[in-house]
Amino acid sequence: MIGSSDSRDSALPASEPPAGSPEWWNERYQAGDIPWDTGVVPPEVVDLLASGQVRPGWALDLGCGSGLSSRYLARHGFRVVGIDLALSALVRAVEVARAEDLPAFFCLADVTDLGFLRVCASFALDVGCFHAIHPDRRSLYIGSLAARLLPGALFLLYALTLSSDDAGALTGEDGMGPRGIGPADIGRFAPDFVLRWAQHGQDRERPSAWYLLQRA
Repeated sequence: MIGSSDSRDSALPASEPPAGSPEWWNERYQAGDIPWDTGVVPPEVVDLLASGQVRPGWALDLGCGSGLSSRYLARHGFRVVGIDLALSALVRAVEVARAEDLPAFFCLADVTDLGFLRVCASFALDVGCFHAIHPDRRSLYIGSLAARLLPGALFLLYALTLSSDDAGALTGEDGMGPRGIGPADIGRFAPDFVLRWAQHGQDRERPSAWYLLQRA
């Protein structure tokens, strides 16, 4: 019967969006399932700005989330463009930046395609976005970022890391690929970028690293 079939269908749980999709990230923020959003600006970001190595100007915050680092950069003399896939995160970012009257602007977009931007930045920041991009799209990310940076611009990258041995083994069933980056991923940044330094550590029992790269 049509009536009983409709009843059964309405009782079925809604299917979850594909992991890594804009809807998936949006639901994570709506549910508060965002362990990466600690509310603390990374000390590595603070130290780099305090060092005086970064030229003032436009800054890009790739995978900006709720805009914590974007606001910090804006308070320190930058005009900032934050980019993320999660609408709910960006709504929060816009609200807080407006309340503080900060020169921080936020875009709902894919960081692997920055062609919509009409600025060339002197600094870019990525705290945990690059390692969540499928390996097949990482070269697109690098090329797009390189096109939006001034020669000599600095790029500070934080990522979970994989050894060359486990990079293939940690491919997720959801198709997102390895949950981290390996040495070959850093190698992809050449020749558009030069690696200035790397600092390796741990993040919740996972190996991780900070990288400072410079646009050639």
